[in-house]
Amino acid sequence: MRGFDDAKSRLSSVLNPSQRRALAQNCARGVLTRTASCSRFVVCDNDEVVQWALSCDATPIRVTSQGLNASLTESIPLINNHPPIDLFLISHADLPLSKPLDQIIESLQTNDHETSIIICTDRHHDGTNVLGIPALLIGSWKFQYGQGSFAQHLQQAEATHLPIRIIEDLHIGLDLDTADDLQHPDLINILPTLIPDWTNP
Repeated sequence: MRGFDDAKSRLSSVLNPSQRRALAQNCARGVLTRTASCSRFVVCDNDEVVQWALSCDATPIRVTSQGLNASLTESIPLINNHPPIDLFLISHADLPLSKPLDQIIESLQTNDHETSIIICTDRHHDGTNVLGIPALLIGSWKFQYGQGSFAQHLQQAEATHLPIRIIEDLHIGLDLDTADDLQHPDLINILPTLIPDWTNP
């Protein structure tokens, strides 16, 4: 997670700085607030986010790298210093409808998942909103977030010859990057709870 003052800059045409800050915090809090049992980590490079993560009962993982791919790569050995992990489930923080994460986590706890790769695409089948990598593979995995990450992560997964589980969920597939995303019909009733003083542009 980036610092809250820099969050969601692509929405600056429709949201003021305090609204973008609140949106980032509220979406991320929803991603972290799981009923399913799991260890929760927040990868960040900002002191405020460190304290915020602790307030959400998550473990902050402070990195110095710039960019999502480099930051995740740096975070993996730091996370591995914590209690044993079977599978890393990496989620974007800007998913406003993240409740299905509980069902995904619960299904992982009841099925043989230690050698499966999980890819949850965004609604455009371009990005990777949630990525599950078995611990036995995480050390050699190359994160490829950015444009076309779904196809690149899928190609990398296929090269491992491990089972692949692709999840296309309408809620998990929705992230908030542009003003058009805020017009999604599933968000109409919850945007006022995510964004202070929200008015539909």
